[in-house]
Amino acid sequence: MSKMDTKDFIIGALAGAVVGAAAAMLYAPKSGRELRTDINEKASSVADRTSEWTNTAKEKSAEYSQTAKQKSDEWTSAAKEQFERVAEKASGVKDKASDMGEELAEDVKSIMETEKTEGKKLAEQVVQEIEETKQRLRSDVEALKTEEKNKQ
Repeated sequence: MSKMDTKDFIIGALAGAVVGAAAAMLYAPKSGRELRTDINEKASSVADRTSEWTNTAKEKSAEYSQTAKQKSDEWTSAAKEQFERVAEKASGVKDKASDMGEELAEDVKSIMETEKTEGKKLAEQVVQEIEETKQRLRSDVEALKTEEKNKQ
């Protein structure tokens, strides 16, 4: 049942009890004075009980409201803490990724420098071998020219 249905039921039950009690007193074989006294006593009793129930309902309502507020505050606090932990972890992952990116860039730069140096060494070696080959070729050409002169 919803809150409104429960409230309506309680109000209806109280009204029915009052009407039933009044009807019972009216049909009871009593004098008018006794009947009025009984009605006043019963009405006073019902009013007292209604007042007690109202006070109890207000107290319980205040207790439930306070409990709900405390739980809401606890859950809000827990949610904020969880969010902060997730944000910190995300930031840590971002920082790690950034660091890894920087490390990777440094590694690539280092590899490129090493390869550049190795490439220069290889180029110098190739140039040196070309020069040596050129010198041998000149020597061979000179030797062939000298041989030709000697044969003539």
